Amino acid sequence: MKPLPSQLIARPEGAPFPSGLVLAEYDARHRHHIGADMTHLPDEERALAETFRSEQRKIGFLAGRIALRAAFAAHDPTLAAGPVLRDERGRPLAAWPSAPRISIAHTRVRALAAVAPTGSCAAIGIDVEEIDAHRAHALVRMSLSPAEIERVRSADDAMLAGPIALWCAREACVKAHALEVGWFGTALVATGFARCDSLVANAERSWSVTIQLESRAPMTAHAWESRGAVYAFAMRAALNA
Repeated sequence: MKPLPSQLIARPEGAPFPSGLVLAEYDARHRHHIGADMTHLPDEERALAETFRSEQRKIGFLAGRIALRAAFAAHDPTLAAGPVLRDERGRPLAAWPSAPRISIAHTRVRALAAVAPTGSCAAIGIDVEEIDAHRAHALVRMSLSPAEIERVRSADDAMLAGPIALWCAREACVKAHALEVGWFGTALVATGFARCDSLVANAERSWSVTIQLESRAPMTAHAWESRGAVYAFAMRAALNA
C-alpha cells in the first residue's frame, strides 16, 4: 500500500457532490501521531474518547475527529467550530448554530471526514472500507442479492472492489438518511451499478450506484477506488426527500 499523507484534502465537483464539499483523509495507523494531533481537539471530544472501552474504537473516534477538524479548516478557516459529540444513536452531532453538514467514516488504516455548506444539501453520508478479498467474498455470499451480484460483475470482473463499493454506497445512503445502522436487507437494494467518470482526484476507477430505499426516493451514490480502499459518498438534497 502507498503511504498516506497525514492529511489529504479533496474538493470534488459536479453531481452528485454538493457545491463546496470538502473531504479530508487522515492516516490512522500511527498512534504517536494521533496522540500529538488529538491535543488540537476540543476538551469535550477528548473526554468522550476516554469513555470507549475498546482501544481501537477510541483510536477510530480520535482519528475521525482529527480528520473532521482538517475538513473544517479547509471548508472555512474562520469557522468557529464547536465540539462534535454524539447523538442518542452514536452519530456525529454538530449542534452549534449554522453548523455545516458533516459525515465521518474510518477503518484501521484511515479516517475520512466530509463537510458541506449548510445551504448546499439536507444531509451527506460518507463511507470507506479497505480492499480485502475475504471481505469482498463475504459480502457476495451474505449481503448481495443475485441481481446485485450480476450488476457488480458486469462492472468488476474480479468481484473485489465492486462488492465493497456497493456496500459502501449503501452505508453512505444510510448515513445521509440518518437511518439505523444495519438497516439493510430488502429495504436497501442496488438497482444500478455502473462504471463512471472519476470525479475525485487520485481515483483509480469509479462507479455510479443507484440505491432504492424503502418508502423513499432512490439515491445515487458515487463510489471510487483509491490507494487500497473504496470510498462512497451520498447526498440528500431536500429535507423531505
